[in-house]
Amino acid sequence: MAASMQIGRGIRRDFLLRYGMGLACLALVLIFAALHAAAPHIYVFFTRIPDGAGKLHPFVDLRAILQGGACWRQGVNVYRPSACLGGGVFNYSPLLLRAALLPIGPRDTLAGGLLFCAAYAAALTQLPPPGNWSEFRFRAAAAFSPAAYYALEQGNLDTLIFAATVLALTLSWRQRGWTYAIFAVGTAAKFYPVALFILAFRERRRDFSVLAGLGLAACLVAVVLYGPALLAALTQLPSGTPFRASFGRIDITRGLYVLHVLPHGAQACTWALALAALGVATWRRRTWALALAGLPAGEVRFLAAGAAVTVFCFMAAQNIEYREIFLILTLPGLIRLAPRAPSFRPLPWLVVLLMWEAVPRALLSGLAQPYLPHPPALCFWLLREALWWWLVVELAAAALAFVTDEGRRLWYEIDVIRRNP
Repeated sequence: MAASMQIGRGIRRDFLLRYGMGLACLALVLIFAALHAAAPHIYVFFTRIPDGAGKLHPFVDLRAILQGGACWRQGVNVYRPSACLGGGVFNYSPLLLRAALLPIGPRDTLAGGLLFCAAYAAALTQLPPPGNWSEFRFRAAAAFSPAAYYALEQGNLDTLIFAATVLALTLSWRQRGWTYAIFAVGTAAKFYPVALFILAFRERRRDFSVLAGLGLAACLVAVVLYGPALLAALTQLPSGTPFRASFGRIDITRGLYVLHVLPHGAQACTWALALAALGVATWRRRTWALALAGLPAGEVRFLAAGAAVTVFCFMAAQNIEYREIFLILTLPGLIRLAPRAPSFRPLPWLVVLLMWEAVPRALLSGLAQPYLPHPPALCFWLLREALWWWLVVELAAAALAFVTDEGRRLWYEIDVIRRNP
């Protein structure tokens, strides 16, 4: 009897560790739906935390995408300001507009937003399961952070891309073609998932060659067919104050310029800072290569994918903080590595702290204001930027270690075939 009870407790424990975060996510969605219906003032209070702006209704980003598609169907040039878009522009890929051929529109915002929430909950159950309750709580802190809430409440497409990425990373070896097809669809929709193709380095020589050829051909076709629209979308990527819900290479120099610490031309020095960061990452690469060799292959895939997306987004442009949900992919590996070396121990904490930075920022700046330039808020902003550069250096080192080790294996395979045709 005692043995059967112990087995039962073990089964329940494994079930909750695997599916607990997904079930908790669905429960939280129901709670916020109830707040929206019964206590809208409390609901609006929570919506102010990430960016200081109160929002009466959820899924506004998804509504903007669906409205852009509806305008495009009517023949409107959505990359120029128009009354159809309330004077705004469509700043997503033109390939995403082709989804507007489906019979969907702004009236489908609620259904689409709830679908995004369900996809996110399902994705949480497909990550490598936590090994114990301590790890479960740590990862739940990231999964239900203000950054994750922001993505869900806005109905941002990053939520669906995150869920699709998790699905792609869990497919078996025989299904890897679908993995890269999912990455390609994500790239067509929002550009940055191109960083996920870093995982192609783990493939065999023949498959890598095929993927490289198909990728170049797809890029060429996209440029030929949609070149002007792609350029318009890239030049109209949203960008704003560096003191709010954002992260990126340009934030530190732009912020110092706004505060009159740097002259206007000095913002270009952010590239020097980026090169210095990549230099440190290269120096750290060997340490990361040894560490990755001791991780299970599944956790290496998730860590490499999350690191590649985060570093690419950070270096390429300013990003809204809901894109931080891709840091969740790195946590299983980072938590496993933390006890192995002092330099790895702070990294899981860095991820969680940055995903929760909206709370102290809101307390220091005031919920009604994006930023107040008084000393505590200024010091917090500088600390946030320093933590981001620290994390990006380490994740860049992890990505470089993955690419160089897998690239070396790939080159050795090519060399062996050349010697033994």
